[in-house]
Amino acid sequence: MIRIKQLFRLVILAIILANCKTDKDFIIKGHIDGIEDGSLITLFHLDQQIDIDSTFSKNGKFILEGKVENPTICYIRCKNEYSIIIVENTEMSFKSPKNKMFLYSSIEGGKEQKLQNALNILQRPYLITTFSAYDSLTNNMFSNEYDKKRLIKNLNESQSIAQDLYINFAKKHPKSYLGLDIIYRNRKTIPKDTLKIIYENLPPSFKETSNSKALKIFLFEEIAQKGKHFIDFKAKTLKGEDFVLSSLKDNYIYLSFWSAGCAPCRIENRFLSQNFSEIPNELSIVSFSIDKNEKLWTEASKNDSIKWDNVSALEAEFGRVKNLYEVQGIPTSFLIDRDGIIIEQFMGYDKDQNLIIKLKTLIDQNKNKR
Repeated sequence: MIRIKQLFRLVILAIILANCKTDKDFIIKGHIDGIEDGSLITLFHLDQQIDIDSTFSKNGKFILEGKVENPTICYIRCKNEYSIIIVENTEMSFKSPKNKMFLYSSIEGGKEQKLQNALNILQRPYLITTFSAYDSLTNNMFSNEYDKKRLIKNLNESQSIAQDLYINFAKKHPKSYLGLDIIYRNRKTIPKDTLKIIYENLPPSFKETSNSKALKIFLFEEIAQKGKHFIDFKAKTLKGEDFVLSSLKDNYIYLSFWSAGCAPCRIENRFLSQNFSEIPNELSIVSFSIDKNEKLWTEASKNDSIKWDNVSALEAEFGRVKNLYEVQGIPTSFLIDRDGIIIEQFMGYDKDQNLIIKLKTLIDQNKNKR
């Protein structure tokens, strides 16, 4: 009799624990109209650059499950299509046609997704115009130069309006994960006085979020810039060894921020690897990965044959080092002289220019000034 009672209690406890787990996890019940059975559906974490969950469709339906620490901006991806979803630990629904999911998906569940839906309604007419003009231009669907100029004008104007709506929406909703994320990603286009007011009025819980901490660095700490001394940092190599940037102070330094998912970054890595023998001895290269996923960083480093200092703090988008160097797009790189002064900053990677020759020229010019 005692054993039966104990068994009964264990069953009740298991039910309670199962219910608790459901309350804390998310579940996305989705349907994509027109996709084939067995189509791969993934939930991609934008910040960490990893799939949180994946599954295969059946009759267009699928279920994605997991848990997030905070409301998290993700992509639901199917083949070459994707849609933005703000995942919260609750039950959510996703419906979409298989084409242009980004524009026409319907998502419900969660306070942050409700805000995203409101933003989608505001932007959609202009995004439709933008994509339509872009498709026409890339496929040469215009009759003459006048028609081409009209399409370019439509694309630029609609894109500009959509961007303004995006930022203004965030300013109206700064006390939300969506609003704060937009504000952080567009911090350079918003006056600092406005940003400071937004930051100071954030609730204490929001000030503890990673994007709020990154915004604080931008507002109140010294940021690396051309003409000033580099900002020292500590990081780890792939072998787990400590690395300090100032350990290279007697050399010129080319510091490049990259990630495994950045195609231009990977092209730059491979160019440097293939032409490594041409790099002058007085120049040290440091690749700083902003990946949060160590496996992705490791695989990309191996595939690109990185032979130089290759480090990371595994902090992703909102990492301290990345923000001290005010890296908004990647690759972003800096050339530092022997006195520790940043003498040049590079945005992006131009595969049509020989980067090594460019660096040598800048180094020679710097020597002549001294």
